[in-house]
Amino acid sequence: MAETDGHRDNMISLLHALKERYREEPKVYISGNIFLYYRDEAQERKSISPDVLVVFGIEKKRRRIYKLEDEGKAPDVVFELTSPTTKTEDLGTKRYIYASLGVREYFLFDPYAEALRPALRGYRLDGSEYMPMMGTPFRSEVLGVDLRVEDDELRLYDSQTGERLRTPEETEAEHRMEKAARRSAETARRIAEEKTAQELAARKAAETKAAAAEAELARLREELAALRLMKS
Repeated sequence: MAETDGHRDNMISLLHALKERYREEPKVYISGNIFLYYRDEAQERKSISPDVLVVFGIEKKRRRIYKLEDEGKAPDVVFELTSPTTKTEDLGTKRYIYASLGVREYFLFDPYAEALRPALRGYRLDGSEYMPMMGTPFRSEVLGVDLRVEDDELRLYDSQTGERLRTPEETEAEHRMEKAARRSAETARRIAEEKTAQELAARKAAETKAAAAEAELARLREELAALRLMKS
């Protein structure tokens, strides 16, 4: 489980951003802190729990565990949020296991830059071993995103558009803005409808008044004509 607020918040943000990115994809499974069961070289059943994992080509559904022999493939990408207490395992045991399972890309991020400096490391599978990613920002060829550290947070950017994938707070803020815009548009529409109705009512009233005046004028003309006939 996450060790600190920083670890937990980054994990939630990563899961949210990736799930939003692949919301419409039925064959992309994204999860975190789930037990991944596999068999080692001696065919003994073992387990490991990635902080965040992404798997392409399998059904998007809720799972209690991720059983490699049932799913038929390893995760394509794994993220680990590391700390001084997990650094050795993340860089050693887990790195070896993920490589042996065939995880194509492996990223480690330390929100406090205590265990890792720089705080972000990335590895890409080359044969059966991981090769460190070079340059900045790191680019996930599998996910099509660039990874950047901003204010102790790991942020993802669409490699093609440069758009930053949103956090839960940003998504909620956008939804609030959309709701406010819809309410504003609805209010403007209602006001416009009321104004139109008022204008229509005023026009009808004017037409009724004009018709009444025309009728009265016609009546007076008839009376005047009748008086002239009487005089003649």
